[in-house]
Amino acid sequence: MRRKILTNYKGFWAVTKLGKLVFPLLFLIGSGFSNKIVAQTLELGLLVGGANYQGDLASSEFKVMTAQSNVAFGGFLRYQLNESFALKLQVVKTELKADDANSSLDFLQQRNLRFFSPLLDGSFQVEWYPFSANAQYQPVFMPYVSLGGSFFSFNPQAEYRGVIYELQPLNTEGQGLPSFPDRKPYQLYSGSAVMGVGFKFLLNEDITLGFAFSAHYTFTDYLDDVSSTYADYNELAFTYGVISADISYQVDDFFELNQTTPLPDTPRGNPNANDWFFIAGITLSYNLVNPERARGGGIGCPTF
Repeated sequence: MRRKILTNYKGFWAVTKLGKLVFPLLFLIGSGFSNKIVAQTLELGLLVGGANYQGDLASSEFKVMTAQSNVAFGGFLRYQLNESFALKLQVVKTELKADDANSSLDFLQQRNLRFFSPLLDGSFQVEWYPFSANAQYQPVFMPYVSLGGSFFSFNPQAEYRGVIYELQPLNTEGQGLPSFPDRKPYQLYSGSAVMGVGFKFLLNEDITLGFAFSAHYTFTDYLDDVSSTYADYNELAFTYGVISADISYQVDDFFELNQTTPLPDTPRGNPNANDWFFIAGITLSYNLVNPERARGGGIGCPTF
């Protein structure tokens, strides 16, 4: 019997609920493979690579994606349940960024917005190794796919006329204004659904080299501080200050004109699509608990 599980939980609660559902499921799956179970191991590892962002300040141009890439690094614990499944807890630190000036599209250049944001992401992922369960010997090359969830913190900022400002306190899209009663200030933390692919290569019974890629669909549209429509410039300036109004609407800066008020309901972003971020990197791990080492054995005959 197949059971479809639907959830609308966000952030930490999404990750917590996922864990409560996955652990019992994996126990049952592990029991089903009881005649093929291999020695359970616990790996402590490092990830070094890069991160990228997709949202309202990003286009699909290759040069734009390259310009907004940034270094990412982190660590993880991987518990190998059996030949087919592993659990991984991972923490990654990076910075997301984008700038309309990098685009070749005129309307994006004229919008003239930009941001950068530190990001700290903690994820729980279930890895599935589809080609390992039926191997006669322990393989040394093991591709996998993964699913899970994460909880992360962020803080969008931007440089404006030589000064760096945190954007969330400026309410740049009119959060809290009487004219936008449904727009509330966004939180500087959220969650994401995680989908990934990767592989492990066993250098010996202790050390594993690998590659991991994960795509994070977030539960927020404000990684970049941009989501819906412009607020009235004068109302923003009166309520939150001139800096809030100036940073929210920079079209006139592009054309070097005196600041004007954007037309009501002029699109600033797309409120119907949440933001994404992506993490990819080389991994290196060490088996903290390796029964083969304790017995004085090796990894046996490799298979490819």
